[in-house]
Amino acid sequence: SPSGPYKLASSRGVSRTSTSLIHRLARPSSIKIRRMRAALTKLCLLIISLTACASELQVIGAGLGRTGTLSLQAALDILGYRTHHFVDLSHSDRWVEWAEGRASAEEMIDMIASAGYNATSGDNPTADLFAEQMRRFPDAKVVLSVRDTAEKWEASWKTLFDTLQITEQEFSFSFPSFLQLVPLFKNFKKIRGKMGTHLGLEPYELTHGWRTKENGWLAQQYEKHNALVTATVPAEKLLKFNVKQGWDPLCAFLGKDVPNVPFPNVNDSSKMKMMRTVLVAVVYGWIPFLLLLLLCLSQNCFRPRKQGNAKPKRS
Repeated sequence: SPSGPYKLASSRGVSRTSTSLIHRLARPSSIKIRRMRAALTKLCLLIISLTACASELQVIGAGLGRTGTLSLQAALDILGYRTHHFVDLSHSDRWVEWAEGRASAEEMIDMIASAGYNATSGDNPTADLFAEQMRRFPDAKVVLSVRDTAEKWEASWKTLFDTLQITEQEFSFSFPSFLQLVPLFKNFKKIRGKMGTHLGLEPYELTHGWRTKENGWLAQQYEKHNALVTATVPAEKLLKFNVKQGWDPLCAFLGKDVPNVPFPNVNDSSKMKMMRTVLVAVVYGWIPFLLLLLLCLSQNCFRPRKQGNAKPKRS
């Protein structure tokens, strides 16, 4: 065996070789561990962020549209809730997936909660999903907003969809509307088509099929929906509420103090009629504007140019 400096050199060489080998063997596992730690960290951060944003629904609005759901939303917001109404505009694509059967009701409810909402105020499509919301959040209280009579609701529903039909009708020479080329309006049409299917109705039957039905058919669907809510929700968790009643029954039901402000009144029938007038103006208003523009362009194009003093040509 080597001795003296030869032994020392040999041992150093072996040591360096062994250390290098150990590092080479350890490096892949270290890289894998670091990658695993990074992936786990990202996963934890994602879970934390989702948990931080997610809310539990404390109030479920079960009333159909045109029962004061916008006023109820404003009232719940005043009471400190963050209230979802109709469709969050940023969620319209996902609601289309639900309407087309590509997303479940449970996914939509989780989406609402993950967006930070802790209350829904009713109106479709969430009113159609009141039972699914209850199953997901069994401790929530349910507010069923109602009108004075089913006949008044029917008249208001007809006014609403006579107005919305303007945004949903395809372009024609007799109705030159480009609104269905706007993706948001197109999405809303598909989402509304799903309304009433929880009652066993065909798509679009509640929104537009009533035009071929006899008077009173819509009122029957309203009563059917309210009866379904009443039969499904335990009595101690249900408030049947007319916004005309104001703060007292709502605050007593939710255990909140009565605010020192008037109960909000939003989206009355007069505003709906005004919106219809504006939409009709949008549909037809571009025609005279286009004609005027073409007239101006034609006058500029065909106006004879003034002949200035012609300079003599140099020979």
